[in-house]
Amino acid sequence: MSIFLNYNFFMIDNTKFNKLFIDLKEINGIGTYNYSKFKKLLNLEKVRIIDLLWHFPTKIIQRNNIKKINELIDGETQSIIGKVVNYRKGFRNAPHQYQIYDGTDKLELLFFKLPFYMLSKIKEGETKYISGKVKIFNNKIQIAHPDYILSEEDFSKRRDFEPIYPLTSGLTNNQIILVFEKIFSFLECIDDWHNKELLISKKWLNIIETFKYIHMPIVDYTQHAETPIKRIAYDEILINQIKIEHIRHIREKNMGISMNCNNNIVNKFEDKLPFKLSKSQKFAIDTIYNDMSKPKQMIRLLQGDVGSGKTLVSFFSGLKAIYSGYQFVLMAPTEILASQHYENFTNLVTDKKIKTCLLTSNTKKDVKKKMYNEIANGEIKAIIGTHSLFQDELKYKNIGLIVIDEQHRFGLHQRLSLQKKSKIQRADLLLMTATPIPRTLIQIKYGDIDVSELDNLTDRKITETSILSINKIDRLSNRLNKIINNDNKVFWVCPQILSNSGNKTSVMERYKYLQKKLNHPITLIHGKMSENDKSEQLKNYMNNRSNILVATSVIEVGIDIKEANIIVIENADSFGLSQLHQLRGRVGRNDNKSWCVLLHDNNLNEISKNRLKIIKENSNGFSIAEQDMLMRGYGDILGNRQSGFTNYRILNEEMISELIMEASKESKYILQKIYDSDDLKHKYKYMFDFYEAHEFNYLLS
Repeated sequence: MSIFLNYNFFMIDNTKFNKLFIDLKEINGIGTYNYSKFKKLLNLEKVRIIDLLWHFPTKIIQRNNIKKINELIDGETQSIIGKVVNYRKGFRNAPHQYQIYDGTDKLELLFFKLPFYMLSKIKEGETKYISGKVKIFNNKIQIAHPDYILSEEDFSKRRDFEPIYPLTSGLTNNQIILVFEKIFSFLECIDDWHNKELLISKKWLNIIETFKYIHMPIVDYTQHAETPIKRIAYDEILINQIKIEHIRHIREKNMGISMNCNNNIVNKFEDKLPFKLSKSQKFAIDTIYNDMSKPKQMIRLLQGDVGSGKTLVSFFSGLKAIYSGYQFVLMAPTEILASQHYENFTNLVTDKKIKTCLLTSNTKKDVKKKMYNEIANGEIKAIIGTHSLFQDELKYKNIGLIVIDEQHRFGLHQRLSLQKKSKIQRADLLLMTATPIPRTLIQIKYGDIDVSELDNLTDRKITETSILSINKIDRLSNRLNKIINNDNKVFWVCPQILSNSGNKTSVMERYKYLQKKLNHPITLIHGKMSENDKSEQLKNYMNNRSNILVATSVIEVGIDIKEANIIVIENADSFGLSQLHQLRGRVGRNDNKSWCVLLHDNNLNEISKNRLKIIKENSNGFSIAEQDMLMRGYGDILGNRQSGFTNYRILNEEMISELIMEASKESKYILQKIYDSDDLKHKYKYMFDFYEAHEFNYLLS
C-alpha cells in the first residue's frame, strides 16, 4: 500500500498559509527603498514572500572554519584570525594595503577603493577575524576587498554557515540574510501535504522548515547527498506526474477516433511540392497515420531541428483527418507563425476544395462570426490560429486532429481546453517542438508519450557563425551597408525593447544607430507592438520595402524569409544556447551562403565564452540542447519561458532519475484520492497552490 494512503486528518490554517503570498514590504524593516532593490533583484513589479523564498543561495561558505595563513588555498573563500601589523596608504593606481600576521605567515589585505569608515575599523595592533577569497600572487598571499573584517565579538554573532546569494546593485549578501531571518520569524509552521511517515522515511522536513534550512543552513548541505532541495524537487516532479496521470486517465477513459481513410494522401499531395519528402519525414507520416488509424487516442511528440520539415509532416497528418471526415486544428503561439502556416497550407491544398480559415485575436468581428458558424457546421475543414482556437464561444463540429506548434509555449490547461472542444475529448494530439528534448526530460514532462524525431534535411547548408566584439560594430555596419540587397537581407536581434541600467542593448537604441549608419530602409519589430503593426512591418521587409529587420527574440519562431542570409545577435551571451540556435535558423533557407554574427561586450567570463563557442562550432540542435541543459539547468527546456508549465527551478538529471519512478507511482494513488476524497482534494490543492501550479481545477473538472 502506498505510504500516501495512510493519511491523518489534514487541516491547514488558511491565515498561516496565506502569509506566504503577502507582499514583502509588509515585513517590518523592509521599507520602500529596500523593497525597490528586491524588485530589481527578482525582476518583478511586486515581490511576495514566496518569490524571495525561491531565491536560493548559489553556495554555502563555512565562515567558522578558521585556517592558518600558511594553509590558505589560492582561489578559495576562507577565514583567518590575525593581528594588523602594518598599513600602507594607497597612491594613484596602487591599492591601500594592510598586513596581517598570525604567527605562521603574512597576509596582504588590498583595497583599491577604501571606504572612509574602514580607517577607524582596522587599526594597527588589533586582532581581526577576516574572511574572503584568497589569491596568491608573486608568492604573496592576498585577499582583495574581504567579505568580513570583524572583532571577536562581532564574529561570534555571525552564522557559522553563510549562504551566498546572487545580488543586485545596492543590495548586500548580509542584507538578504537579515531579511530571511525576519521572514522566518514572521512565517508560522503549517501542516504538510505529505504524511509524517513519508517525511520520516525520507528524513525530510516540513515544507516551511525545508525552506528555512535552505536559507539558514546549519551545515553545507550542498556537499551532502541528501539535501533539503531534494524534497522540493520531489514535490515538483510529483505535481507534474499527477497532471500527466490525469491526461492518461482521460485517454484511457475515452476511446480515440479511428481514422481509416486510405486515399493515397502522400502521393496525391507530394507531387505539388517543389521537392521530395525526406526519408525521416515519410517515416514520421507513416507512424502518425498508423496511430491515427487505431481506436486509441494518439498523443505524439514530433521533434526535429530547425528546418527539418516538421510543419509539412503536420500538414499531411491534418489531411489524413480531413479525408477521414474530421476537422484539423493547428495552434501556433504567435500570429506571425499562424499566418505563415495558413499561407503554406492553403498553397498545398489550393485545388482540392478544402476550406481553411485563419483565426486570431485580430480577426474582425463580422468575419469571426461567419467563421464560427462554418466551423460549427463543419464547412471549414482546417482551422489554423493562435490562442483564439480554444475560446468558450467557439464550437467545433468534429475535431479529429489537434496540432500544437512550439508546444512549450502552451500550458497543460490550454491543451486540455482545446482538447475539450473535441467530442468527448477524443481528438488525436500532435505536439511539435524545434527545441529538441532529451529522453530523460520527455519522461518528466510527458510521461509515456510516443516520440517521432526528424533528421536534418540533407540539402540544408550550414550557417557560418562568428563571434565578434561590440567594439567592431562600426566595421560590421560598414560591411553590411555594402552587401545588403533584396536577395541578401539581414536580421538584427537585440535582447530587450528599451534601455536600462544594464549593459544590454535595446532594439530602440540599435534601430536609431543603424538608421544613421546604413543607407537602407530599416524595419522594426518587438513584443510590445500590436499584431497589426508587427504584420505590417514584416510585410515591408518581405516585400523589399526594407532589407534589414531589427527585432527582439520575437522572431525566434515563425519567420520564414528565403532572402534572409545574415543574422546579427547582440549580447548573444544573454540568450540560451537553444534560443541562439533557433534564431540562427532564421537564415540559411536558400542556396546561398548564410552568416550568423554573435556580438558580445568585452566582459565575457569563461562560461559565456564557452557557451558562444558551442554555438560557433555546433550546428546540431540535439547536441546544443543537451549542452544547454548541462550549463543552465532544466527550466527553459521544459518550457518556463512562457506561461504554462511549472518552473522547474532545481531539477537535474540525477534528481530526475532518482525521484521520477516513485513520484510516477505515487501520482496514481494521489490522483485517485483527489477524485474520491474531499479531504485529500483540500490537502493536495495546498501543494499545487504552494508551487503555483494552477491546473488543479482541471483535475476536478
